[in-house]
Amino acid sequence: MLRDGRLLPRTPSEVLPKDARIAAVGWRSDESGRPTLILEGANLVLGPSRVAPGRPERLADGDVLVVDHRDIGERPGGVVGALLVTRDDPHPRPLRCLRERDDGAVEVTRPGAGRAWLQAGLAAIVLGALPCAAVALGQPPGLPARSSLLLAATGFLFVAAVAFALSRLLARSGPVLAWGREGLRLSRGGALAAPEALPLDDLDGFALRLGRAPTGRWTLEATLRTRRGEIRLDAGPHLSLHRDPPLLAVAALEARRQDWIEVFRRAAQALRRSPDAFVSVHTDRDWPPEKARAAVAAARFAAAET
Repeated sequence: MLRDGRLLPRTPSEVLPKDARIAAVGWRSDESGRPTLILEGANLVLGPSRVAPGRPERLADGDVLVVDHRDIGERPGGVVGALLVTRDDPHPRPLRCLRERDDGAVEVTRPGAGRAWLQAGLAAIVLGALPCAAVALGQPPGLPARSSLLLAATGFLFVAAVAFALSRLLARSGPVLAWGREGLRLSRGGALAAPEALPLDDLDGFALRLGRAPTGRWTLEATLRTRRGEIRLDAGPHLSLHRDPPLLAVAALEARRQDWIEVFRRAAQALRRSPDAFVSVHTDRDWPPEKARAAVAAARFAAAET
């Protein structure tokens, strides 16, 4: 609940004396003197990441704030409420999930990519290199077994280094999208791959869809429409949620959806196209943040009528 600018982890009837303040939300003036909605706090998740304690975070339209269930001793589905930010903001929305590069391009992150190789590297160190080195150091110098064990430890360290490098490479191998007045440049293999030029005449627009699959799972699709067909810009298990996902997962997927909307709008404006005509966005009305927006819009309409 939000009370007096303080976000608390429970409903008003369930607030306990031991519940500390989770966060503070209020208005501040930015560098240009415009009022900006600022969040300060901890134990709170904004989109896919935790809010850093003591560091102000500017809130934008579409941001979803969720209390981390682990901080209040609840099960994953124990947190039943979130805070949806709805406001008119003239500033560009900061990207929460996608990575904005210095040259203006956007790198598509791949959460979880390369995790298996990272775990393999850690296993090679903990289960291979460290035991071999410990046993070798316990042997007297000059024994052939000592040299063999040290050689095995070096081999395990080499395997770990290769695994760490592969995990890093896979994590940074998401597509890179850049744009200009002449068209788009798309690198499908990450920053190391050669970009593919997509002239403006070949582009039909962007499409973003979040809805239920036939299996009942929530899926997010971000595609680029060209005359030769559709190009999928994002892929991976992070774009799919089960039928009744926890709010932490909902907030992360909603942040990624909002990021794609912002990227598509920026690209459309740079290409001198109308975002309303060049960007197609479809969201299932049963998606929790979309239901909250509909409820807010209905309340505002009813208040305007009275």
